[in-house]
This record gives sequence, C-alpha cells and structure tokens, in this order.
Amino acid sequence: MMLSMALLSCNNKPGEADTDKAAADSSSAESAQTTEIQRGYIDSISSNVEALPAFDYPAGSPVANWGKLKVATNKKGVRCMCDEKGNPIQLRGMSTHGLQWAGVANVTERNMKALRNEWNCNVFRYALYVDEEGGYAFNPQFRNDILEKVVKWTAENGIYLLIDWHVHKPGNPNAPQYRCHPTNGRDLAGDFFTYCSRRYKNLKHIIYEVCNEPNWHYEGGPGVDWTTEIKPYCEEMLDIIRSNDKDVIVVCGTPWWSSCPELVLGNEVADKDGKLYENVMYTFHFYSATHNDGRLKDEPGNHRPDDFYGKMAKGDPEKGIKSVLEQLPIFVTEWGTTEASGWHEFRPDLTDIWMDILDGNNSGEQIVSWCNWSFSAEGGVCGALKWNTGKISPMDPEILTESGKYVFKRLHMKK
Repeated sequence: MMLSMALLSCNNKPGEADTDKAAADSSSAESAQTTEIQRGYIDSISSNVEALPAFDYPAGSPVANWGKLKVATNKKGVRCMCDEKGNPIQLRGMSTHGLQWAGVANVTERNMKALRNEWNCNVFRYALYVDEEGGYAFNPQFRNDILEKVVKWTAENGIYLLIDWHVHKPGNPNAPQYRCHPTNGRDLAGDFFTYCSRRYKNLKHIIYEVCNEPNWHYEGGPGVDWTTEIKPYCEEMLDIIRSNDKDVIVVCGTPWWSSCPELVLGNEVADKDGKLYENVMYTFHFYSATHNDGRLKDEPGNHRPDDFYGKMAKGDPEKGIKSVLEQLPIFVTEWGTTEASGWHEFRPDLTDIWMDILDGNNSGEQIVSWCNWSFSAEGGVCGALKWNTGKISPMDPEILTESGKYVFKRLHMKK
C-alpha cells in the first residue's frame, strides 16, 4: 500500500528547472507507462571473470568485527542493517562525487587510509556515473583500474565499500544508455553487476546500490514509476547478483530521486517465484534545507512542503499510518547539509534533526546507515573539501568546508 496523506506526497524533485516542474504537474494524472526495454549483450569477460580470493581483514577493523552484513530485525522486530550475527549496526562514511570529474583526485590509497584512521569512516561509497561527460560508458578504467584499486584499499583498511551504479541522467534505469548502449550495444548495467558479483563474491566488505536516483522517463513524461520501471529493473539486477553471491546486501533506489521510499510499501522486490528477496534495503536521500518538515516552503529556493521528518520517523498514528522506518530497511546512501542542488543554504540545525532520526529516534527504532555527499571540492556548498588534493593526512582542518567540518565532527560522535 502507499501512504496517502497529502503531507507525505511526492510530487517533484527540488532543484530542477521550473519547466520540468510544470511538466511533472501536467503529467501527474497520467498513469506511468512501462518502458520497452532494449537489452544489450553481456561481455564474456564479465561472465567469466575470475573471483578474488577471500580477504583477511585487519584485526579490530569494522569488517573484521562485523563480518558480511545482512538484513535482520531489531528488538522491535523492524528490519535493519545488522552484522553477521544479527546485531543492528550503523555504517557512517563518505561518498565520492563523479569520478569522471576532478573528485577522482581524492580517491587514493592514502586517502582511504585517512578516511578510516582520521575521519573514522567505516564505509565508502563509490559513485559510478555512467553516461555523463565521460563516465563509465566511455571509460572502462573506472571498472578495470579504479574500482579494483578501491576494492583493495577499502579491504586493507577493513571498511565497507558501497558500489553505486549512479543512475542520474537519464533518470530511468532501463534507459538504453544503461541497458543497450548506443555506442556498443552492451547491457552496461547487467554487464557491470555480472562482473562485480562474480569478481567480489568472496569479499565480505562489498555492498551494491543498483540504481542511485530514478527520476524522469528518459523520453520525457511522468516520473519513473516503482511498479512498472524501477522494481522490475532491480529484480533483474538481483537475479544477476544472486546467481553469483547469494547473500550480499543489495540496495534498491526509490522514486523521485530516492526521496519517496514509501512508494515501495506492499510491493517489495521479489524473485521469479514471488518470494521476497532477502538482504535487500531501500534508499532514502535527503538534503536538509529541502527535505525537512516543510518549514521553508514559503521561502524562495528549492524547498519542499512535504513533512519528510514525519513520514520517515513518525508516520501518523492517529490514522494508523506507520513511519517508513518502521516498515522498510533503509540505507541513506546519500545526504547533504544544504538544499538539493548542493550550492546553497548550509543548514546544520536541520541536519541535526536528521542525524537524530538516523541514530534511532524513530518509531521503528531503526538505526540507519549513511554516506555524506561528498568527499570532494565539487558540487557546491555541500562538498566537504575546499580543494581536491593535499592536506588530508595528517588531517588539516584548513581543507574542510563548513559542511566538511560538520560531517567530520559527526563521524567522531558516539551514538
């Protein structure tokens, strides 16, 4: 079922042009149409890649302590991220910006060590843009060189690696740019997850995010629908991944730039026999000046009127509506301290409220893992760094933006 309260509605993505908003409004009454998916080929190199051997993680590190993560229930019976013994845990760390841009300069062996030892991160998100400005579709080095190194470096530091297939533009994970690329006819998504799930199946520190932020149909029209578009795609990727790695955690993107996980309720991903997949989580993304309780809705800028605090943490008990965090296992794979574009309005006060919710102050008492956007000097005020090289280790506060200082402090706070 869906949450029906108006305050929980998901109408548009902040930060888009007014023309896009008008198009969304005009099409809101239309039912979503299923995309005719063109599936390309999967390369034999990917389907036959040799698996890396199991890794001996450093004693006392997060991965050594927690092992291969899974989805289990907390004391309240709510599904959440847990260690291999079933104890709820929280991952906290940083996300890259686009690796095809200058932010790739920060993805180094030295910085992975600094993120663990000096930043206190226990997870790192590898955000792999696909078709944008020289992304993965045009540069195999992102998989064959950079990803292999990051897998190694995170393992050596005993931290978890979230491998993110960064669906953004186009915003439909079934778009040809992902499933049958115009330059070579390859099913890039299927090929990528075939390669990764075979290559890394023996490693305990790997997690997959199969589509970052589904948003628009690639041919225009209504936003990408969960039932007809996102869910079938996620099920295809899960079928591929599970054929090689039976129990790795897989995180599924949700509608409207992953801001509306409630649209998944009652209709979660399932296998071909209709059995719900295990060890699956769902994304929620927030930018605190945009996604809050609607307090800024009358001010100019990218502010949503919806009560995101309410729908995620409290629901509406008077109407018998439970919070999202009481019903779904959630991973906040991306969040920012600003409004949704990342360029304006650093709001630590509103971010504090989200941090409290993610630390378990919600009706499901779910402790929620998170990755901050981003470990970069790109993308505006929400970037953690003032520039993209140097002074990471030994840590020099001079390199941190105001947002970076906030996140750095949060990473050292005890829950």
